Formats: sequence, structure tokens, C-alpha cells
Amino acid sequence: MLGKIHIYIGIAIVIVFLLTGQYMHHNFNHLKDMEPMNRALFRAGHLYILLFGLINISLGAYFKPIEHKLFEKIQLLASIIVFIASFLVILGFFQELPSKEMDRPITRYSLYVILLGVSMHGLISLIKNKR
Repeated sequence: MLGKIHIYIGIAIVIVFLLTGQYMHHNFNHLKDMEPMNRALFRAGHLYILLFGLINISLGAYFKPIEHKLFEKIQLLASIIVFIASFLVILGFFQELPSKEMDRPITRYSLYVILLGVSMHGLISLIKNKR
């Protein structure tokens, strides 16, 4: 079930990616008149959303439940962490842009959080394959 949730959330995030492209097009003239730094930050935030959606779809496509109770709980926690990171990157796109500041703490934390979640999934997979 958790694998399907990753796929559905990933598809929803890819749809958000498409909608943020429309948002940039309609609200910011497709970034044509924007200062280069803000333009680059907008595009990076936009692409992070796509990346997080694809990460969720990939996790869902290869998700294999574990029957060991402790590892199952760690796997669930890792998925929750990935979902939180996905929400944060979308929040960061809307809260932090456009800005005169280069620092984007919500987006930065979303990257750290997704690293943690994906790493946890990877470790659980390695441990499971050794058993």
C-alpha cells in the first residue's frame, strides 16, 4: 500500500510541477523580465518540485514491504520523511520566491530532509537484500 501512496503522491507532485510552470508563465511573464538571480532561483525551485515527484514515483515503483517489524516502522518513517520533504519543497517555491535574498531555508531544509528519507530507504533495502 505504501508503494502505491508514493506513486500517487509522486504523480500529484508532477502535476504541481506542471501547474507551477503555468503559474510562472501567467504571473511572471514566463520569467522574461525577471532579474537573472530570481529567474534562476524560480527555475531551480520549479525543477526541484519535478525531482521530488520523480523520487516519489521511483520509490513507489520499487517499493517492497518488509516483514520485520522494526524495519517496517523505519521504512514507514522514511516514507513520511520523503512526503514531508515533498510538501516543504512546494511550500518553499511559493513562500520564498521571488526574493532579493539568495538564502532559501525552506527549500534547503527540504533537500536535507529528502536526503534523509531516501537514505533511510536505501539502507533498509541494503539490509533486506543481505538477509
